[in-house]
Amino acid sequence: MKQTLLKLDWDSDFFDFNICRIQGLIENNEDLRAVDLKMNEGKFKLAYYSSAEELKIDDIDTLEITLVDKKTTFVKKINPELKSHPQISSYINDFPSSKVINLAIQSGVYSRFNVDKKIGRDKYEELYRLWIIKSVKREMADEVIVYNHNDDIAGYLTIGEKNNRADLGMGAVDSNYRGKGIGKILFENAEKWSFDQGYEEIQIVTQGDNIPACKLYEKLGYSVDSMEYFYHIWKK
Repeated sequence: MKQTLLKLDWDSDFFDFNICRIQGLIENNEDLRAVDLKMNEGKFKLAYYSSAEELKIDDIDTLEITLVDKKTTFVKKINPELKSHPQISSYINDFPSSKVINLAIQSGVYSRFNVDKKIGRDKYEELYRLWIIKSVKREMADEVIVYNHNDDIAGYLTIGEKNNRADLGMGAVDSNYRGKGIGKILFENAEKWSFDQGYEEIQIVTQGDNIPACKLYEKLGYSVDSMEYFYHIWKK
């Protein structure tokens, strides 16, 4: 199948170099060389590629292929019997506090933007800072909930919509509060909120290598709906 390279304007502007998404399969070195030529034509430095099958192709002289994520989607039917927890509230400030920003950066530790060291730590943190700002402004999320512990925020979770399902986006429990069941409470309250909005299913997309998160989702009744391998292909 022929490959098409679609320029990603937002990513290109943010990272300050041309980035594209590869549409079509890469099955052999001939396909990879064709991608290389099209990257040259579009002056692309980085290409995103995802596939249901793992690539069995080595780098070529001009391209470096890095597996950065095993993108896994978990789904469950919403439990209508769940109740709200008294320490959970909606985050109503129009700008995230330094604590919420720090939690957002913690939440991306398994992210492909952190796994791929070519991106750089500064850019990774800037990206997650921007995402949480847009989330609390309700530009990238419909709701942001937080777990309050005295005057501190112990964890947070963003909720949106995707594929006619409630969709859980960014979330984390602060390292000082882990192991206390706060993650479970956040998820159950997100589920309650989603039921109140009329959703029947809820999903979360996570990194397959984030074993603690995957185990938590399975414990909460989520099951794997799909998985794809996600690659960054760089010009050398």
